[in-house]
Amino acid sequence: MYHVSDRSNHRSILLFILLLAVGLCSCMDDPVDPGEGEIEPQQGCPWVWMTPLTEFPGAWDVSFVDANTGFATAGKNVLKTSDGGATWKIIETGFNYSLFALHFTDADTGTAVGSTGLIIRTTDGGVTWVKQVSGTDLWFWDVVFTDGDTGTAVGQYGTILRTEDGGETWVDQTGYDGYQFKGVSFSDAMTGTIVTDHGAILRTIDGGEIWTPQTSGTSLGLWDVTFIDADTGIVVGNGGTILRTTDGGATWDDVYEGSVGTFRGVSFTDALNGTVVGSDGLVLRTIDGGDTWTPQTSGKTGQLNSVVFTDVDTGTIVGWDRTILRTENGGETWVSQIELVDRRLSEVALIDANTAAAVGTFDQIIRTTDAGLTWEIQEIGINHRLEGISFFGTQTGVAVGDAGTILR
Repeated sequence: MYHVSDRSNHRSILLFILLLAVGLCSCMDDPVDPGEGEIEPQQGCPWVWMTPLTEFPGAWDVSFVDANTGFATAGKNVLKTSDGGATWKIIETGFNYSLFALHFTDADTGTAVGSTGLIIRTTDGGVTWVKQVSGTDLWFWDVVFTDGDTGTAVGQYGTILRTEDGGETWVDQTGYDGYQFKGVSFSDAMTGTIVTDHGAILRTIDGGEIWTPQTSGTSLGLWDVTFIDADTGIVVGNGGTILRTTDGGATWDDVYEGSVGTFRGVSFTDALNGTVVGSDGLVLRTIDGGDTWTPQTSGKTGQLNSVVFTDVDTGTIVGWDRTILRTENGGETWVSQIELVDRRLSEVALIDANTAAAVGTFDQIIRTTDAGLTWEIQEIGINHRLEGISFFGTQTGVAVGDAGTILR
């Protein structure tokens, strides 16, 4: 069911409904995702599944190439922003595997990795993705590139793959079967560090031809690592672990005593300024290279998985429960950038070719002014489900719902 002031717009309405996955069709109770990027209608049903923004479950990783252009994993798909996170849109990759990490070297060129040996690459800003041959069905947990061609992916059971041609070929450097490699960082094409789930740290200075174990001083799981230069690095992990080196990993010092939570992500913009995120909405900030850490208020209680700063002030955090947070003042305040509706939509009203509004089993109205690329939430101030919406012209509309609710 839909309402529109001009009946000649029927075709446009159908396109909106497909994009929104609104009540996908009356012939099935629940929408079916055919997976693997294959979009086919069910028998007797003309409607097909399109990934709605409401399907974003949360993110493992985030990568920004500048203050405005960023990407994040979103289940089997990717989120993209071109305006510093003010708006995000879902890009379908076409592959039905979970993505755990991604890295972009510029606004066009990026690589994402995930379950079942998946490595995919884009050279057009995420519009299209091409699957690359990894030679394994093991899961990848992290990937990093030092330029458009040179990168390393790490994962289950000591998996290390290296490319020097943008992923046309991946060379197996695996030789550490007892480890789960969780994070990798390279300060240049030759010098890199890997962290593992049992506190092990490995170091290479020859592009991965040889990986040398280092003494971390812990057996706790380590999740992420970043190096500001060849000598200065930070590692984070379970049990409130934050380790620092200033000699390329020859020695690692524990620089934090506090929370026993799990730290999952770390980002430094220089040798002094850095941020760590983790479980229970934890955010810590240092301005002295890790000598001291100050808690910040994220406004979240769930797990925060990844953080990236493009300069000292501007950063983004992603995590579970559809969390994307943004700061432009070094973390003094973190603003939620995406509050997604997690219930089905009931009705959409097309106002013109670009503008539409929708309601559903929630106490909000969502609205788009760019043909559905992005949606903003409009609070209605009452706790009733809305079932129908209609517009008369561009400014005047009526929504109706439970308990006799009529809004204008």
